[in-house]
Amino acid sequence: MRGFVAALVLIVIGVALAAAAGNRTALLAAGVFIAGVGGVVGVSAAFWIIGRSEDEERERHQGRP
Repeated sequence: MRGFVAALVLIVIGVALAAAAGNRTALLAAGVFIAGVGGVVGVSAAFWIIGRSEDEERERHQGRP
């Protein structure tokens, strides 16, 4: 869950930074970059949660503690 919160925070900061950039290209690029990193963190968190649940289910079916 923390991964999703971190992703959301990064996306919000990136969008706010890009919105406040005006004609400043470097600030716009930084905002888009930060929002993009937030998106990658969110997708990574989703894959990690799915993989962890699959591992737990596999262990349950194999009888491991």
